[in-house]
Amino acid sequence: MADFIIHKSNNYKVIIASKLSDIFIHELSPFAKFFGVSFEIDKQYIYGHITKEKQPPSYITNELFSLSIELDKKKKTLEEELEYKDWIFANKISSNFNLNETDIGIYRPLELNYDKLRVAFDKGCFRGQEIIARMKYLGVDRRKFINIISQEKISESKNLKILGEILNYKGYCVANAIIKKDSIKEYNI
Repeated sequence: MADFIIHKSNNYKVIIASKLSDIFIHELSPFAKFFGVSFEIDKQYIYGHITKEKQPPSYITNELFSLSIELDKKKKTLEEELEYKDWIFANKISSNFNLNETDIGIYRPLELNYDKLRVAFDKGCFRGQEIIARMKYLGVDRRKFINIISQEKISESKNLKILGEILNYKGYCVANAIIKKDSIKEYNI
């Protein structure tokens, strides 16, 4: 649910859409008391940066670009402004699925590529741990998280499940999806 987690000293800043903050706090509050953790809502401006080369603190980097964020209590004017749809597009093609309120409770972390980007399944206890153990460690992983960028309309099939919404961006349809591994050749992936 959190878009970013920033760790500095003994503090963590969880960057999340304001409309999701109450849900986030409600879900984690039962566990917080065991660790002496408290929650404080701090409203700041968040600036997303997309650069061609890796610049710290980058959170996702691939061969095309690097994504990073910056926090500031004051609103500032930027030389080049990034439109929200550009940020969403960059996250989608970087395999970073951002949850919104309609996605809560629908997907498991493994389905959203979070096992590679966000969640360490080999540490501690967490909700749904038994399902992850069965899917990842005891069973055969028959699905793969993919990004689709197409000039043609993207639609679901029995072997392809679209995650979230399909983004129309500069003449392309862009989506995150799960595909059954044995049908990858069928889709020329």
